[in-house]
Amino acid sequence: MRIILLLTLIGFSVAAKGQFYTIQPEKKVNTVDERMAEQAVALPQSKKTEEKEIEEYFSTGRGKQVEIQIEKDIPLFVNATDSLLFGLLSERMNVCLPLDFLQMNSGYGYRKDPFTKCEKFHDGIDLQCHHSKVYSMLPAIVKEVHFGKRGYGNYVVLDHGSFLCTYAHLSTIFVTKGAEIPAGTVVGISGNTGRSTGEHLHIRLWRQKDGKEFKSINPEPFIAYMNRYIKGLQDKMAFLKFGVSPDMELNIANLAKVMEQYDIKFPKIVIAQCILETGYMSSHVCTEYNNLFGLRRPSDGSYYHFDRWEESVKAYRDYVQYKYKGGDYYAFLRNIGYASDPYYVQRVREIAKNL
Repeated sequence: MRIILLLTLIGFSVAAKGQFYTIQPEKKVNTVDERMAEQAVALPQSKKTEEKEIEEYFSTGRGKQVEIQIEKDIPLFVNATDSLLFGLLSERMNVCLPLDFLQMNSGYGYRKDPFTKCEKFHDGIDLQCHHSKVYSMLPAIVKEVHFGKRGYGNYVVLDHGSFLCTYAHLSTIFVTKGAEIPAGTVVGISGNTGRSTGEHLHIRLWRQKDGKEFKSINPEPFIAYMNRYIKGLQDKMAFLKFGVSPDMELNIANLAKVMEQYDIKFPKIVIAQCILETGYMSSHVCTEYNNLFGLRRPSDGSYYHFDRWEESVKAYRDYVQYKYKGGDYYAFLRNIGYASDPYYVQRVREIAKNL
């Protein structure tokens, strides 16, 4: 059976290696999407035109739509839904956010220079990070790798075809000049090298023409669009695979359904944990952060933020249950120190008995 899928490809058609867990920024102020929303009314026409160009880039791949033919016998258990999932997954693997968490420290344009205290043009954006993995946003060729103590410090320049992307102030670089890399490749680890007052990731985008840089691009609307683009693909995949709509109501029945899809062990106990952690799904950590299990970052103890509550179920599996090697699950929760409350396991057990 031959299935023809029309996929929108950006750059090179290669499989991604990075992880694509989309987590919302930790704070509501200065997030990429919200800053764009706040500034939308005040955006000059040139900025609105730039946003339109960005949207066209993603929707057409600079006018290049490619038919991908899958020439193989499709097993009986593969149906039309599976083929659509394959198409969406292929698109999803060609884009990736630059960091696991997006929190902007400094925007694009004129600002007070942190060293000279004079007004100076900032040719990119600075994202908050703490020894974080830095991902290639799109398939690319590594154009330049530089190690230094001045200016950008350790940085890489990625060639995405019609534009270049620079990641600056890295502590470690993993890629080599001339390498072809897929979206999601870890190009390095964030740092504080070069002319920098503290650890952050500086992202600079430049359009290129005839192999030369000629126009600076504001990375903010570009990354904002990518974030929406990725979330839209995730919503479509979740609906096709799990029958989960983007606005799926959070209740015990739907939670149990999603847990089954993610192969959560001891679902009754885990649901009891959710009820205890969220106060029957009413706490601000649940309603604002979509975090059902009080999951925190090991680095600073702050709560993880998720785009959708279903993602926290997957995170529980990936961050908690991967440690489980068998035996009594209540003992497991106690042994890993899931909660500081000495009566936590006892309370979870009591709730689970009544489910």
